[in-house]
Amino acid sequence: MRKGLRKEKVKCQCGEWTEPKEFNINGFKIRGSECPACSEAYFNPEDANKALIYNKLKNEVLTGKVAKSGNSIVVRLPKRLVDALNLTAGSTVTLQLEDPRTVKIIV
Repeated sequence: MRKGLRKEKVKCQCGEWTEPKEFNINGFKIRGSECPACSEAYFNPEDANKALIYNKLKNEVLTGKVAKSGNSIVVRLPKRLVDALNLTAGSTVTLQLEDPRTVKIIV
């Protein structure tokens, strides 16, 4: 059993104890547990909230500002996007030019 999954064992509403499990939902790994008797799934609230925030943002058009810092040009990202991607000051991201007007940020 993975260390992060140990805490995910809870008592199901049917009365059985659940087994820790890692779910893959929309590319997110979400810790949780599943009941062996009734297959009811329980998700870790923190992990489920991150997936929910991502789903809300994925179809939105967000804007950032371009600024100058010393000799560098920086792009300021909206706080909601930074929070959803768990970025912090000093985080490294990969930039990929998709076409002449599109840049992909890979976290």
